[in-house]
Amino acid sequence: MRRTSVLVAIIAAALVATPRAQAAEAPAAGTWLASQFAGGDHLLKGPDLVDPGLTADGVYALAAAGVGKSTATKAAAWLAQPEQLAFLVGDGEAESYVGGLAKLALVAQTLGTDPHKFAGVDLLARLSALQEESGRYRDKTDPEWDQTNAFTQALAIIVLKRAALPFDKGLAYQVSTQCPDGGFPIAFGQPTCRSDVDGTAMVLQALLAVGEKSAAPKALAWLVAQQKADGGFPSATAGANANSTGLAVGALVAGGRAEVADKAVAYLKSLQVGCAGPEAQRGAVSYDSTGFELYPAVRATTQAMLGLARVSLADVSASSASAGVPAIDCTTTPSPSPTVPAPAGPGTPADPPLAVTGPDQVVPLTLFGSFAVLAGAVLLVVSRRRKVGA
Repeated sequence: MRRTSVLVAIIAAALVATPRAQAAEAPAAGTWLASQFAGGDHLLKGPDLVDPGLTADGVYALAAAGVGKSTATKAAAWLAQPEQLAFLVGDGEAESYVGGLAKLALVAQTLGTDPHKFAGVDLLARLSALQEESGRYRDKTDPEWDQTNAFTQALAIIVLKRAALPFDKGLAYQVSTQCPDGGFPIAFGQPTCRSDVDGTAMVLQALLAVGEKSAAPKALAWLVAQQKADGGFPSATAGANANSTGLAVGALVAGGRAEVADKAVAYLKSLQVGCAGPEAQRGAVSYDSTGFELYPAVRATTQAMLGLARVSLADVSASSASAGVPAIDCTTTPSPSPTVPAPAGPGTPADPPLAVTGPDQVVPLTLFGSFAVLAGAVLLVVSRRRKVGA
């Protein structure tokens, strides 16, 4: 009986410790990402190359990790400035862009503000005006500059669902684009339907958010079958990587595939720079196992954080996020985790793991120096030809 009691106590302790051990990586990634916001309010895709779309992704990432709400709020204010606003959504007359409207609507929803009144723009009304009779949302611009695809369609469905607005017509169009194998392509109207991990993961998040029962199970089965032996998911143009894997986790969690999601999260953890890495890189997530590169890591960390936090874009919220970010403390030895760590890939300085302070020990964002989703496919392609380098 005594041995049984001891065993029960050990198991109970493990069950208590496991969630905290699993949750630590997302806040640590948030600590590093917050330090990358130039001027404290926007992210860069290269030296002096601002990226409004990536900045919006950063808002969702920080919210998913439950940290950095003050940075996310500053980023939203930066996105609301006339130059960024016009770049993302157009003027509403000659030009109007589905992806930018949906992205900023999700920024507002994530921060608990009104997407009908974002910098004086009713984002959802403009979005609704871009829906065709077929149900597809299409940019109002020169046809050769149209950037709508599975990502923008799915994101439109998500923000409409979150706003309790009609989405059925857009959903029907999205479902109609499913490939015979069950997956979804990124581009619409191609001669051959080619399923894509990024496109399928994004569409699945939308389908599952609205409770779609026909296309979603087949898409989920296809997505699960794409997981690599190391737990990662590949893009259409590259092997397993943090960007695709972070996006896939949101769909897997929403679809109830916890074991597959756990393996994917372990892969993301294997790419995170730990205390053995340079101090300026700690918390960052590399794009893949080849190692850390700054600007690919900014995007990879941003997209991986949703996966590390096991959060779908349909559910992401900053309502309980702390204003600052936790300190990354490498002076203490973290308690051993009852889970077996994933094997580190080549160039992965993730051992020993990061020790993150508790939620009561928040470091003001001013203590972090500021300097500076399509790697395979981001949530919005905002590098329109007329605005190269923006």
